[in-house]
Amino acid sequence: MNRRLVLLLLIGGALLWWSHDRPSSLPVAPLPAPAPPTKPKPKTPEPKKPRCPCPGPGPCPLEDKEAGGRPAEGGRVSPDGAVELVCDLPASERKRNIASQGLGCCVFRSIDYAARWQQVPELFDLPEQLVEAGIPGGGYPHKVDEVMKQFAPGASYIQDTSGDADILEAILKTRRMPCVTYNGHDCHYGMGQGISHMVCLPYFDRQTGWAGVADNNFPDEDQFVWMSSDEFLKRWKSGGGGGWVVALLAVPPPLPPHN
Repeated sequence: MNRRLVLLLLIGGALLWWSHDRPSSLPVAPLPAPAPPTKPKPKTPEPKKPRCPCPGPGPCPLEDKEAGGRPAEGGRVSPDGAVELVCDLPASERKRNIASQGLGCCVFRSIDYAARWQQVPELFDLPEQLVEAGIPGGGYPHKVDEVMKQFAPGASYIQDTSGDADILEAILKTRRMPCVTYNGHDCHYGMGQGISHMVCLPYFDRQTGWAGVADNNFPDEDQFVWMSSDEFLKRWKSGGGGGWVVALLAVPPPLPPHN
């Protein structure tokens, strides 16, 4: 037999034997066991931001009895309960500020408050009188003179722009209502926000250390703003008026009877 043929037969027989005896499929490795579930790590609470003492706008609660002289919204009595408003105009007489021809009437609403407290009826609803007469809002000393001459020529009043705190105390000692410029930075406007505004000052006394503001933008019963007398003086002198006060000289109401 041809040697080449014998070699081919041997190779073919070996291949036939290998294909017949080998397993039909290779063994499959077992799947790895699933990893045990991991518990989520508890979140670390974020540190609380320090609370602003008077964030505003809105109510400004005290953290302690006196709040370090910072502005605090409240009623007729100071936060420590020591003093009450000198000029306690009823809430029903404190109308909200309005605008005339796009300009606010805070100066003239403040004079309206003083007029109601001291019974000068010619000046009642002074902002509404400006609207009816077509006079724009916005106030400054010379304009107050013009408005007073037009609407209440017989009314006596004083104006001062020196920023002298003695004048404020002298007015309040007679129980007259001072109308004062006021540069905000309180519960209603935010501690960092300045404004050009006029309000009434129904309490101010450097001896007791308190000042109380009646803001015609926030005339509700519990919306007086109390602060230290020093804090008020900063706001009085730093506004656009630089320490301007207007006061009517009409006789104030008598003191309430006391037992």
